[in-house]
Amino acid sequence: MEKILTVIVPAYNMEQYLRYCLDSLIEGGPHDGLEVLVINDGSQDATSAIAHEYETAYPSIFRAKDKKNGNYGSCVNAGLAVARGKYVKILDADDSFEAAHFSRFLAFLSAVDADLILSPFAVVDAQRRVRKIIRYPFKELEVLDFDPVCRSEEFKQMQMHAVTYRRDMLLAMGYRQTEGISYTDQEWIFLPMTEVRSLACFGQYVYKYLVGRPGQTVDPAVRLKSLSHTMRCALSMAAAYEAVLPRVAGRSVLEYLQARLLPLVKETYVYALTHYSAEMRDLLAGFDRELLQRSPEFYAYVGAREQSSFCGFCYIAYWRAHQRAGIAWVRAFSRLYLQLLKLRKRLSPADGADLALPANEK
Repeated sequence: MEKILTVIVPAYNMEQYLRYCLDSLIEGGPHDGLEVLVINDGSQDATSAIAHEYETAYPSIFRAKDKKNGNYGSCVNAGLAVARGKYVKILDADDSFEAAHFSRFLAFLSAVDADLILSPFAVVDAQRRVRKIIRYPFKELEVLDFDPVCRSEEFKQMQMHAVTYRRDMLLAMGYRQTEGISYTDQEWIFLPMTEVRSLACFGQYVYKYLVGRPGQTVDPAVRLKSLSHTMRCALSMAAAYEAVLPRVAGRSVLEYLQARLLPLVKETYVYALTHYSAEMRDLLAGFDRELLQRSPEFYAYVGAREQSSFCGFCYIAYWRAHQRAGIAWVRAFSRLYLQLLKLRKRLSPADGADLALPANEK
């Protein structure tokens, strides 16, 4: 039977969560139009054995692929290379799908024809209780022109859990993610959008995003330790931005790309400046130089007052001009910034601060 949907499951040392994840895909099934590719990223636990167990039990649905460790993007690339479904969706191995809505979602995909399918997703806690549902203000079954949609603030805040792409579109553009680093979920909702021309929205949540698990990459301590990964991801996206700039200039998708890349780049400066040391100064200086090389246009954009100022202070532009003046002033500014940010959030919790950081990936 023709496969309607390929679900790519990147998995590294996920024995504790993988069964729950895979069971959610066949509960109420199995679904003949579904293909699940479990990409074992060199795990050292029972992840591979579990994946092959499901492949043996449900050979028409599950395929297990073992590979050397190459991090998240390499799993996505490996999955796309062998996917057969009309549509492709990524499911992290510690997350799950909502079985009550999944059959209807597959039927929806069979009936609709669009480059991008958007669907709500649920945020669940460690006990798998739904804490929040993120929805989008678009009518179900109505195929929309993408250009006006990507101007909306709701779409600019969209996360990878909501996205399903037409596979042929990804193949035609030669889409690949950066390998060897974390945080490339940002890439999944970045460059492909330049090729999207039509969008359809499914009304019920399918993806259930687990939060609160120890060791997730949204953990501030983990994010700081992996700052170099964030830098590499941001630089890769900046280079892609510069490459497509000539053909997206004047289109609404340019504004979308800027809205997606800006928080990731600012995150790098903010984390570095609020944890400043001689080593961090050199790391940030290297990032700053390479950003200029990768995308002169975005380098200027992120340093502008309109994009990167706090209480009127253009912190990125000032640091660029005074980065060799020593680290004491940066530490003093950082302490003041953190205190002001805490006060601002306490006084106006609904007001998004200029330096708010994205937290989309595990």
